[in-house]
Amino acid sequence: MVGAAPLGAIALVILALLMYPSAASATLPYLSLAEQGVTGAERAWHDAHRGWYDERLGDRDRYPLATIWGIAPLFEAVDAVEIAAPSPAHRAAVSAFANGAERYFDAGLRPTPGYAPYPNDRGQVRVWFDDNGWWGLAFLDAYRATGNRRYLRDAERAFAFIAARGWDPAHGGLWWNTSHPYKAGEALSAGSLLGALLFARTGDSFYLRQVNKFLSWADGHFLTELRLYARTDSDPTPTPYVEGPLVEAHQVLCQAGQQSACARARELAGASWERFEARLEMGPQYDTIYLHWMLAYSSQTGDGRWPALATQMAADAQANALSRQQGLYLRAWDGSPITAHEARPNMLQTDAATIELFAWLAVASAGRSS
Repeated sequence: MVGAAPLGAIALVILALLMYPSAASATLPYLSLAEQGVTGAERAWHDAHRGWYDERLGDRDRYPLATIWGIAPLFEAVDAVEIAAPSPAHRAAVSAFANGAERYFDAGLRPTPGYAPYPNDRGQVRVWFDDNGWWGLAFLDAYRATGNRRYLRDAERAFAFIAARGWDPAHGGLWWNTSHPYKAGEALSAGSLLGALLFARTGDSFYLRQVNKFLSWADGHFLTELRLYARTDSDPTPTPYVEGPLVEAHQVLCQAGQQSACARARELAGASWERFEARLEMGPQYDTIYLHWMLAYSSQTGDGRWPALATQMAADAQANALSRQQGLYLRAWDGSPITAHEARPNMLQTDAATIELFAWLAVASAGRSS
């Protein structure tokens, strides 16, 4: 059983609208939507008995708690609310969530510890490298939100696991998980962006060397149409949630002084717009990752295409994704059943991904995306 954690502190977000109304008005409706969504998610999915969140509403599985992939959007949403409108209540919510998120760390993994998919797993046989990337990015955003170096160290542990155990030393490329079924664009994407941001934050050349190794291999072995990146080494289909973080990884390297990365970031952004602008329909859990990092890219470059697209997607979500009966975003943004988008019904992830989109739009509205 997972021990109780002070996750009720996330409910402090409710107080922020009352205590700091000027912060809410500064970001138009998106901050309010994100705050209401975070508190609604806690009300619907928080498992008081286990001290964390369930994967699905009324989950009766033997292991009902949320996996990293299932809850990462809520972690990012909580981070983004504080980044958009800093306040003691929002900051306390980030700290409470990040402290709870540390329970996914499995120090028993050998030879390198990392984040297991389920809280308090120990000695997990199969661990996902993209999970470690998404979780590390969420911890890095928690560090950005709070300034607490504890969360920077949490992010560094995620990258250390990816670099040590995800890379194939014989042929190059990043595996999907520790069973080594295939090379994965998701691991490449999340790992490269995490490493680039850690280099930008710390100046440690270890991160730069690793990211350049990842990207050099990918440019030589993993390109597909429009010089986008493949999803796997057997599936060349470009996917937005792989491409978006890689655009931002190149842009971060560009801003750190790596000139070749500047042109590649522009090229990849343009190709992503051409490929995905009219067909961003994988599902909220995927498309929010793309929009999150393309909003960051836009804030750094002044490219206004993705804020407009994200605004339209948010409007679609408000119009089509909300379950009026439950007050939760349980459908895809076009109103179709979420089961048509690689998800099960009533998942926390579905609701939280839409909330995360609102939260990053609040960050963009406040001019804090970079």
